[in-house]
Amino acid sequence: MEWPEYERMYQVEDSHWWFVGRRQLAQVLIEQCSASHPKQRILDIGCGTGGNLAFLARWGDGFGVDLSPLALSLACHRCLPRLAQASGLALPYADQSFDLVTLFDVLYHRWISDDDQAVREAYRVLRPGGWLLLTDSALPSLWSLHDEIYYARQRYTLGVVQAKLRGVGFQGGVFSYINALLLPFVAATRLVTRWLPSAEMDVQPPPHWLNQLLLGVRSLEAAWLGRGHTFPLGSSLICFTQKPPAVPVVLKLPAEEILYEQVS
Repeated sequence: MEWPEYERMYQVEDSHWWFVGRRQLAQVLIEQCSASHPKQRILDIGCGTGGNLAFLARWGDGFGVDLSPLALSLACHRCLPRLAQASGLALPYADQSFDLVTLFDVLYHRWISDDDQAVREAYRVLRPGGWLLLTDSALPSLWSLHDEIYYARQRYTLGVVQAKLRGVGFQGGVFSYINALLLPFVAATRLVTRWLPSAEMDVQPPPHWLNQLLLGVRSLEAAWLGRGHTFPLGSSLICFTQKPPAVPVVLKLPAEEILYEQVS
């Protein structure tokens, strides 16, 4: 993205229904695994202007990486202490360094030239038993000028992303489409932007009443996921999956011969 888009994101991501609603969805899933790890280490890959990283701080010590110096310059205004300029394809961290890794709409980005490598890197830096939270754009048919402005490379289906995660070793968890209730609205918006010369209509903050209405819809989806349900279709997807815990090594020791002294 260019500077105006980063600046706009920085200004609205604490209140815009899209960003706030996505964090609500993330929260209901993260809280299912973080209760026993109140000070876990968290890595946000593609942290952007820092809104999600600030949100993640409630569960532990957050680290953020992004390839864009423009985004990081805005994230610094949030007083986030652990930021690094780096690619999601080559993370500057040792193996098994984090308890939770997040990718909020990052895998689809054109700077991620090899999404399989990005998934492998996330797996590498996770500790055994650690969790990955991933959201991304879904349904290739919804491609529009909005995706081009945000430097998208592609939109995914849930099955494709799920196969990539399982292919590197992730197991179990929650895999669902999201923005399901708003899919007709999103589809209509994308259709309009294909015919209009400007894409401003879906990157500008909506009126307050509409923002609250859309946020309420996203809250319903968060509650649905929190009850263990999923959605069969939506304009985005969410995956919350685990790196298998380490298998304890059981040593088989030879039977010891026990000598008893006969007492006369």
